[in-house]
Amino acid sequence: MDVMKQAGALKERLVDFALSPRFARELDEAFERSHPDVLADSEVATSMIVDHFVLQQRLASGDTVIDRFLRAHPDLSPQEREMLLGWKDVVEGVFEVKEKDRDAVILFNLVDELTYRARSNMGESAFRTVGKGMFLICRLVPLGADWLVSAHISLFPAEARDELLIQAAEVALRNPELVFRNPDKLAAARRMLAEQREVFIEMYGAEYIVVPGEEVPSQYDAFMRACMDRAQPGNTFPSPSLTYFDEMPDAETVAIHFDPETGISFYLDFGLLQELFATPSLINRRRYRETLTSYLRGDDISPAAIRLLADPDPDNAGVVFGKLLKKKNFSWPEHGESLLRRYKARYFETPRLPTTIPVSETMAEHLRSFPPDGPSEP
Repeated sequence: MDVMKQAGALKERLVDFALSPRFARELDEAFERSHPDVLADSEVATSMIVDHFVLQQRLASGDTVIDRFLRAHPDLSPQEREMLLGWKDVVEGVFEVKEKDRDAVILFNLVDELTYRARSNMGESAFRTVGKGMFLICRLVPLGADWLVSAHISLFPAEARDELLIQAAEVALRNPELVFRNPDKLAAARRMLAEQREVFIEMYGAEYIVVPGEEVPSQYDAFMRACMDRAQPGNTFPSPSLTYFDEMPDAETVAIHFDPETGISFYLDFGLLQELFATPSLINRRRYRETLTSYLRGDDISPAAIRLLADPDPDNAGVVFGKLLKKKNFSWPEHGESLLRRYKARYFETPRLPTTIPVSETMAEHLRSFPPDGPSEP
């Protein structure tokens, strides 16, 4: 069978499998959690949510729909199995159409700044209204040396470029892994990270500080201003802000940590846990116990936070976790790493990526050209 026909038939079977009653509850939850790009119409947004669920969503069991499909269909050929596994490698972005090439289009992704030759299982008719200079918001999966459009397309005229550059920047900031498909971008981000860490340590004398919650915005602003001054002395651009600063004043203390692999992170009520690890008997108090439990179980708290607490006094850390987990012989040096891997599995399953995102100069110029609320409608 022609590879394109094979891909189309296989995708149809996979989607039918994902839409079966066995996944109904988890698919409903995926819709409830999803906030698709505002530029996509409802049909395209629905298609993208379903496509993400089919190809990438981690189910409650930890596997994916593709994994389940492969187990349910042992009769699939090696080529079909290889194709399905390849579809876990999804490219998302805002694409500029560079040219048409027979039944394909050559696309430049504004998010990762890589070029893709994309085809559709609908053939040339899928790109009949697509012209050079136009823009697509879509998802692509591997198809041999090419890429296959995997969900519905949102098509925009060339005149929407300004708005779409902003959209691409927002996608990049929310999803660093999409940017770092480009190895040059990843290398640039790591260089930026090393320079920013030097600035942080010069300012604070260590890789983390603990401050009252209300001081976090001013400390972060001072740090970012110092980073920007080093990169471009005398610049007048406003420092970037973080949307979750509103939560910080409610915390008595916050650790501002510059992780050498990922960048800056914030850990709320860190001072409280420092008290606990200095005086392990405090684990008997509900507030200390619940705060540590939230650190251990929280999906948004890096294992690095717990290491910062435990490593200064491993013996005390062993006592604290022994009491928390009701394990008499718990030893931090012996059992700490396996504990983190158990509770923080997500952080060990994927590469640790910088939170600093390098953007192209073109994108940066557009971001500086618009007010904080974004560009006006084109």
